[in-house]
Amino acid sequence: MMKNNPFLTVFLLFGIQVLLIKYLDYLDVEFEMGQSFYLAFACFFIPIVSIILNWFTRESRYEKSFRYFTFFIVIISLLAFVALSYLGALGKAYQH
Repeated sequence: MMKNNPFLTVFLLFGIQVLLIKYLDYLDVEFEMGQSFYLAFACFFIPIVSIILNWFTRESRYEKSFRYFTFFIVIISLLAFVALSYLGALGKAYQH
């Protein structure tokens, strides 16, 4: 049941990403590319991996449900990116 399960892979990657973001925040690492690159990477890493996995799981029994799940993840990440970008711009406006 757990063998070749793409849902499990995406959930584990999400957990790793959250832990990595918390660890980088703890280390206080600054990126020279700006805050928007960091935000875009945080929002779109999991959906890109999910799309790539969707291409490789064509013969899987999870094909249809994982396709819908990938679509859901992409929509949620786009909404999160727009909302977080707006809140970041609003926060910068209040700093000035």
